[in-house]
Amino acid sequence: MTLGSRPTGSVSVDVAIVGAGPYGLSLAAHLGACGVEHRIFGEPMGAWKANMPPGMLLKSYPWATNLSDAESASTIKKFCAERAQPYHDELTPLPIERFLEYAEAFRALHAPHVERKLLATLQPGPDGFHARFSDGETIVARRVVVAVGLQAFRRLPQEAAQLPVEMRSHSGDYGPLDALDGKEVVVVGSGSSATDLAAMLSERGVSVSLVARAAHLDFAARPRTRTLLERTAAPTSGIGQGWTIGACARYPQLIRLLPEDRRVQIANGKAWGPVGSAFARDRVVGKVPLWLGRNLRKIGTQGDQVVLDLTDQVGASHALRCDHVIFATGYSIDANRLDFLDHKILSQMRLVEKSPTLSSQYETSVPGLHFIGPAAANSFGPVCRFVYGAQHAARQLARHLSGEIRRHPTPTNVQPHYSPVIP
Repeated sequence: MTLGSRPTGSVSVDVAIVGAGPYGLSLAAHLGACGVEHRIFGEPMGAWKANMPPGMLLKSYPWATNLSDAESASTIKKFCAERAQPYHDELTPLPIERFLEYAEAFRALHAPHVERKLLATLQPGPDGFHARFSDGETIVARRVVVAVGLQAFRRLPQEAAQLPVEMRSHSGDYGPLDALDGKEVVVVGSGSSATDLAAMLSERGVSVSLVARAAHLDFAARPRTRTLLERTAAPTSGIGQGWTIGACARYPQLIRLLPEDRRVQIANGKAWGPVGSAFARDRVVGKVPLWLGRNLRKIGTQGDQVVLDLTDQVGASHALRCDHVIFATGYSIDANRLDFLDHKILSQMRLVEKSPTLSSQYETSVPGLHFIGPAAANSFGPVCRFVYGAQHAARQLARHLSGEIRRHPTPTNVQPHYSPVIP
């Protein structure tokens, strides 16, 4: 078969991975090591490349931001050492540009067959899931793993719907910030997305203010060498410090065994935000006008400007005007917002707080359909919101799928898949 040709008849695959971010790439690396037939679809690290501003510093520890391969050999530390780039496990922040360079090197080594196309529809069928893609190709997948990240789940307040689309955006829309140059901008929010954007806009000369309901901004502590006593009292884990946080990071399988309401509480607890990054404090406080302890009562337009009607904690009001509002209001998992899921799948999928309820193998109540990444947080805990969580999901799911395929091999009368190499 020559490059570019297609087999006739049904094109099938054992496992289809939808999404090529940290979770999808890690799973592909593990499946490849296990010899499991698979295809992976999506723009590699697409949301990280298109929706995170240049110059952003990652909030997680560099040592906890590795993608996962079967040998745990392709680490950021090794990548930086080979290129003589500065690195420290905890004390030196990791720029987004370096992380993306590392992720591309990981992809080239462990998942070179990523297919840069989007899933349009996913439907159940008697022979597996029928997946149709943006280029018109349809495949049959015995198992599908959804690893789409957060971009589909952006949350905007109801008030935002009243604004013309050119006057408002979500923090997840950036990317380059050039379109905001010369404008007066208000950022609404108090977490890392809000403070990072406010800092970067201010540093590029944009007139920016930050509005938040919180009476004060919280920032993570700057990294430093901790004493033995401090490490004993609050051990460091891949998602933060403390015994409870450490348990969430290391034992997601145990989190899944907790009662449903307790799992949801842990996944969405106050410990996870909103908190600005350690390196944003000095770039925001004293440099960006802050409107803290303010509620957004209503929002509208006057001429070519946005008018935000704010009230403080004693009920006093203030009108704040700007050219553009960025809502750094986070994300809310809702499986119904995944447009590619057929209504039959949605009707059969058991949800808790709009997130799929998952088995110990990340499987939904629809047999053969798995979710990894942030959508798994209500089942496996908050580690699923971090790159660090990719290692558990990839290892656990690859081991399971490898065993299932050995026990139930593909019938010999089904056409195997053809997967072109896309550099």
